[in-house]
This record gives sequence, C-alpha cells and structure tokens, in this order.
Amino acid sequence: MKRDIHGTTQPNVGSVARDHLANERTYLAWLRTGMSVAAVGVAVAKFAPDRGGHAVASGLILVVAGLLVSAYGTFRYRSVGRQIDAGVFAPAVSGAIGTAGVVIFLAAIAVVILI
Repeated sequence: MKRDIHGTTQPNVGSVARDHLANERTYLAWLRTGMSVAAVGVAVAKFAPDRGGHAVASGLILVVAGLLVSAYGTFRYRSVGRQIDAGVFAPAVSGAIGTAGVVIFLAAIAVVILI
C-alpha cells in the first residue's frame, strides 16, 4: 500500500494552494526563529567565558524559549491549515504577541542571569 506523504489532495480553487504554501513558509520561519534562539542558548552555555552555572542557566532559558517559539509555530501552522480548508480565517493577534512577549521576557532573564 502506497502512502502519500503530502496529505490529502484538494482542488485548487481560488487561492487555496497559494494560501497553504504561504502557511508553510510562515511555519518554516517560526521553526527557523526557534532554532536560532535555541542555538544562541547552546552557544551561551558552551562559550560564555568564566560564567559557569550562570551561563548554563542562561543557555537553558534560551533553549526553552526557542522550543516555545517552535511549538507555537507548529500549533499555528496546524490551526491555519484547518482554517484554510474550512474557508475561514481568524488572525492570531494575542497568540503571536503572547509568544513574543514570553520569549522577550525569558531572553531578558537570561541576560540578567548572565551579567
């Protein structure tokens, strides 16, 4: 039995294909951002000179922040995909702002710990 890795096929009426592709690009941007924040966390934990436990704590906080960004991006990707299929759309004003606020707060804590 052959499996289709792309999911179910849908008719391309209106802008459905374009909307799904835009949703995928946005998802990849969320993942790229999350991975970048996590990579900065690993770099801080590994390469911060003479910081010891403070560098590890700061790095861990940044890794968690990166994972939160990636998790939110995954949640949002799936949510928007369902909305596109249903022919509706609800902007995620509070979700994106909340995620950005939490990540900024965690990054500020990591900087304070590191200093």
